[in-house]
Amino acid sequence: MKLKRQLSVIFVAAFLFSFTLTNIKVLPLECPSLFENEITTQHLGYITSYNHIHHQPNWVAYTLTPQKLNGVAERTNKFLVDPLIHPETCNTKDYSKSGFDRGHLAPAADMTWSLAAMKESFYMSNITPQKPQFNRGIWKKLEEQVRQWARSTSSLFIVTGPILKGNLPNHIGKTHKITVPNMFFKAIADTNQTGHGIAFVIQNEGSSLPLAHFVISIDSLEKLTGRDFFHNIPQKKQANIEKKSNLNHWKLNN
Repeated sequence: MKLKRQLSVIFVAAFLFSFTLTNIKVLPLECPSLFENEITTQHLGYITSYNHIHHQPNWVAYTLTPQKLNGVAERTNKFLVDPLIHPETCNTKDYSKSGFDRGHLAPAADMTWSLAAMKESFYMSNITPQKPQFNRGIWKKLEEQVRQWARSTSSLFIVTGPILKGNLPNHIGKTHKITVPNMFFKAIADTNQTGHGIAFVIQNEGSSLPLAHFVISIDSLEKLTGRDFFHNIPQKKQANIEKKSNLNHWKLNN
């Protein structure tokens, strides 16, 4: 009973933390620039910008540190409507029998440091439709690579999301019309010393190609998405982060 009471206090505190930071005016350093009228919602482990036209996040941003990778919180596998977003997000039934995975943007494996953060990582504001061979293959491989990098530095800023531009004819959903993205991106910044950045753009399909095949500069990603990434970082360091992806710094697994 005492443990249940303690867990209840933790969840209430996390909810209040999220609620008070919803639609915040000053965004943390990891967040990209916002489009006009774009709204953000902050949870304990990530910030999300939810798109009510495509019924999925525009992007999700978070910070990953070595300490956050030492947690013991287990996956809940309970996908939930985000209680802080109105109108409501899509729901888990929209994905049922669709042939698509409920794909995390901020991975559950990055949220083991907190029971509340783990629970919130299963909110639909962090989920997009991903082909199983993509989600369980090349995308999972990239997520594991990012965790490996995070263990060897003080912190990483990460922004990830679908590319909701161009011809997107495919949709799923029973109560919401969810757009199926053709591509996903991930931008990563290491702000130690002079700063380093790397970005990836990957088709929403399985691939046996090495991760290096999908590397682009953050400058190139900005042109593709129309967003300014890591724009709150001091200008000189931001330039180093964005102009090129230095593979001598980012040691990629095969």
